[in-house]
Amino acid sequence: MVSGCTVQNQTAAGSGMVVATSISPLADLIRQVGGERIQVINLVPRGTDPHNFEPKSEDLRRLAVAKAFFANGVGEEPYIDKLLANAGNPGLRKVVLSDGLPILQAEKNNPGNPHLWLDVHNAEQYVQRIRDTLDDLAPASKSYFDQNAAAYLAELEELDRWIAAQIATIPPEARLMVVFHDAWPYYAQRYGLTILRPVVHNNEAEPSAGEYAELVNLIRQKHVRAVFGESGFNPKLVQRLASDTGVTFVGNLYDDTLGDSPENNSYLAIMRSNTAAIVEALR
Repeated sequence: MVSGCTVQNQTAAGSGMVVATSISPLADLIRQVGGERIQVINLVPRGTDPHNFEPKSEDLRRLAVAKAFFANGVGEEPYIDKLLANAGNPGLRKVVLSDGLPILQAEKNNPGNPHLWLDVHNAEQYVQRIRDTLDDLAPASKSYFDQNAAAYLAELEELDRWIAAQIATIPPEARLMVVFHDAWPYYAQRYGLTILRPVVHNNEAEPSAGEYAELVNLIRQKHVRAVFGESGFNPKLVQRLASDTGVTFVGNLYDDTLGDSPENNSYLAIMRSNTAAIVEALR
């Protein structure tokens, strides 16, 4: 799988406690709570496929001074235990943000779908866990963290209502999505969409010729209006599918990564831009 444009790993400006995470959407949630009193290391560079990420020795060195690692869990960071064991930082706390939340698609030998943050309600739960962890690690800044979290949670509540209202403008029979990979069940369940099928398998293997033909037929039979590619992943297969079926191609949804422009460089921004793109294509 060929990833999109790669940029350097991000470390937020700040002079306080250092914490770490895996992907940029989670890093943004942490920054919203920690503000200027923390520094956030996110290991997976923006614009790249996190499923192919492998930590390097440089990442181990960067974790040597971190107080906590905020993992998404549910298989999003398969390297996490080895990474933390080799970081040379016995005080580094592992915090799994998805712990205790309902996991979709979990079954034997499969921990489930990790993309919980694409349901804003789950993102709110993440923020509360981040707040509680930072409060515990730096009690002198508890009031600061709590105020930041309260303000951000209010923004997330507003975002959740806005997304629901936008999706409601799509005709019910048109609320069908074919997506590049299986990142969208939480978003779909929360906001009333149906994911017909991802184009690639969970291991990101491309469909066989027979599977591809079945997908083409499914799109035609269900009168699907658009197929959706995702930032950080090669768009060619989804572009071909759109061409072969005559439906709209949308190539810029964000799930595992943020972008670098004001339209996509924060969690709030990607959720708004994703929703706007989906509504425009399906309405």
